Amino acid sequence: MNKITSAGLVAMIMLLSSCSVFNPSVMLRTHKNFQYDQFVSAGPDSTYLIAPNDILFVRVLSNSGENLISMTSNLNMQGTTQQNQVQDGISVQVEYDGTAKFPLIGRVDMKGKTRRQAEDHLETLYAHYRRDPFVTIRITNRKVIVFPGTGNNAQIIDFTGDNMNLLEALARVGGIANTGRAKRVKLIRGDLKNPKVYRINLGTLEGMKEADLALQAGDIIYVEPWEDPAVIFNRNVAPYLTIFTTVASIVTSVALVITLVK
Repeated sequence: MNKITSAGLVAMIMLLSSCSVFNPSVMLRTHKNFQYDQFVSAGPDSTYLIAPNDILFVRVLSNSGENLISMTSNLNMQGTTQQNQVQDGISVQVEYDGTAKFPLIGRVDMKGKTRRQAEDHLETLYAHYRRDPFVTIRITNRKVIVFPGTGNNAQIIDFTGDNMNLLEALARVGGIANTGRAKRVKLIRGDLKNPKVYRINLGTLEGMKEADLALQAGDIIYVEPWEDPAVIFNRNVAPYLTIFTTVASIVTSVALVITLVK
């Protein structure tokens, strides 16, 4: 009986010692041989790129300062102009296919362009209708989700300028939590069905280079949490061991009584 009890106890400890049981609050796990995506050190990733669901606040002026949107919106956007036109500009949404609809010029592909590239592109298109148009774009709804190492400190934060990198986002939420693991920071980007997943080690100065990657709207920053193994054991394992040893003691006692009766 003691051998059976000991074997059962060992088996239970091995079962409970798996990572998912010991610390079930850890999210977004990856398997041991998971292939993380590689960072691009320069190029498009250094600047924010317009993406589907972005909302663009656009102003189109002529060289004389006239607002071309005000001049054309009544002809091209009847029924929606007063709702969308704000402060001599207009708010348009980049749709699922990456296009946005503008007065006079219609649908324009905006996906993957920097703000400056989008402004230049619109100026070229509006130049067919007015001389020397001047376009300004502001992206108004860019947000990222940050889990700094504890679940109760997670935040959704807005971009404050054209670009924001990983360190700036973490600073906005007060930095990595005391229970966060700076060596295990994940950046999850793109379609959640098939996202790109980057791993950053902020425990070293080398990791600072990777942390300079420009964030994109919808990015998820997840700092893996850490807890004292003793605390995790007492919270998640000790209660089961107590029940197990109690049951084992009862079984042993019953077996002993049966043996003595015989």
